[in-house]
Amino acid sequence: MRTSKMFGANGANMSSVPEHRLNRLAAIVEFSEDAIIGKDIDGIITEWNQGARQLYGYAADEVIGKPVSLLIPPDVADDFPQIMQKIRRGESIVHYETVRKTKDGVRVEVSVSVSPIRDEVGKIVGAAAIARDITERKRQSRKLIEAQEQERARIARELHDDISQRLALFAVEMEQLKDLPSNEIPIRLEKMRITIMEILSDVQALSHELHSSYLEYLGIVPAMKNFCQEFAKRQKVEVEFGTLNVPPSISSDISLCLFRVLQETLHNAAKHSGVNRFRVQLRGTSDEIHLTVSDSGAGFDPEAAVKSHGLGLTSMKERLHLVKGEISIDSRPEHGTTIHAHVPLRPDSGSKLAAS
Repeated sequence: MRTSKMFGANGANMSSVPEHRLNRLAAIVEFSEDAIIGKDIDGIITEWNQGARQLYGYAADEVIGKPVSLLIPPDVADDFPQIMQKIRRGESIVHYETVRKTKDGVRVEVSVSVSPIRDEVGKIVGAAAIARDITERKRQSRKLIEAQEQERARIARELHDDISQRLALFAVEMEQLKDLPSNEIPIRLEKMRITIMEILSDVQALSHELHSSYLEYLGIVPAMKNFCQEFAKRQKVEVEFGTLNVPPSISSDISLCLFRVLQETLHNAAKHSGVNRFRVQLRGTSDEIHLTVSDSGAGFDPEAAVKSHGLGLTSMKERLHLVKGEISIDSRPEHGTTIHAHVPLRPDSGSKLAAS
């Protein structure tokens, strides 16, 4: 059986490997979805697979013999010298995140792993790079961070505009106690006790929005029920909460995702619908979990809201996307709104990012 002389990235002599196995390995490399690029020690491209063509847009004959720097955007620091310094020392680079550009000039965010290539005597003669497009993952991460910052801003406004103002008034009332006749002090103290208990209750409600201990320890149904009750009390509205065939165990990432969608949806409804009665239903089927929030209020144009990135719809879509879920909106001006989110109950339906 014929064999070929070949040396791997670790310098191992592969001359004893049968040719048919080498051909299989070459086919795997060529048709890998990841971009796999070979380059010599000076950074000149020597190999270019189909994945590289798919990612960067260049055919092999357009780039072989050219410097790898053609993939680096002009406004991004050239990291090639630092990478090759490590390669010359025999080091590998794993999952290095950076930015590259395509043939059309489009920027792509990639995760790159680079290993040295050695000749038959172990001398480093080049490098093999594997690049994976992470543009979509990074976009989703940025969207979630943006949603988190918006939520923090909302909580900060509630603390500043509501809680802090009420505490300031409470301090004024305390100061006024010293000027009251002694027979009026007990009456005023009782009113102050009621006030401080209301403030405490609202602070606890805000705390539960940031991190629900009910969700962590009791599960999604008690957590949603408790949130609806606290929300109704704080906003002085009615929230009807119902469940049907909810599975006894739902993964934590799906539970938290749906809980955040409920929070966002109810806040939007209370702010924009113009009504004070809302209906929430959590329903399970054989393979999905469904959350529906509806009202009979002012309604809106869903397409316009999505285009304007308003009402937190983008952040809800991104959260649901990470657990393979979807959201639909049925709304018309003056005809109320129904928002329906559903997530598949499959072992692979989870994502830790959704729990951010």
